Amino acid sequence: MDTKTKKSLLIITIILLIVINVSALATIYYNSKIKTKKLAEMNNLKEEVQIRGMHRFIRDELKLSDEQFQQFKEITKTNMIIAHGIALELNEKRLEMMNEIAKVNPNMKTLDNIASDIGSLHYELKKTTISHFLKLKEICNDDQLESLQKIFMQMIRNQDRNKLGRSSREGERGRNRDGRPRRNN
Repeated sequence: MDTKTKKSLLIITIILLIVINVSALATIYYNSKIKTKKLAEMNNLKEEVQIRGMHRFIRDELKLSDEQFQQFKEITKTNMIIAHGIALELNEKRLEMMNEIAKVNPNMKTLDNIASDIGSLHYELKKTTISHFLKLKEICNDDQLESLQKIFMQMIRNQDRNKLGRSSREGERGRNRDGRPRRNN
């Protein structure tokens, strides 16, 4: 190859690399702005819920009548009692699993049964959540259903974000033997 051809190829390669770098930087900048905006929206929603309380937030967002609000509180109370019971059972099973794993010769059959029980409890918890949301839908009119759907989607996105972010924070702080996050003293 002659020098002119080499120079031309070198210039084309440099231009191509510049275009790729500019595109990559533009994409990163654009995504960071969108994520920042969505995160700010979620933080505002979370803050609003904390300030006003979940019940009042739902009542105001859905514009529930007094009768609907009483039904909402009863549905939520019943769901919380059931979900709390399942969560306690899950914690007991996790502790049982950890105790079995800690043994010198853990029994794999026992661990398999515990894992199956934990899976069943997760399934029951999800069914309880689904039932709760379906009961909430029953008390809403069409306009309220649309608002409720938006709230559900925000909650799901927030849960997903928390699950993704949790692993990195847990690595830094760790958990105590009961499975709760360690406190920084």
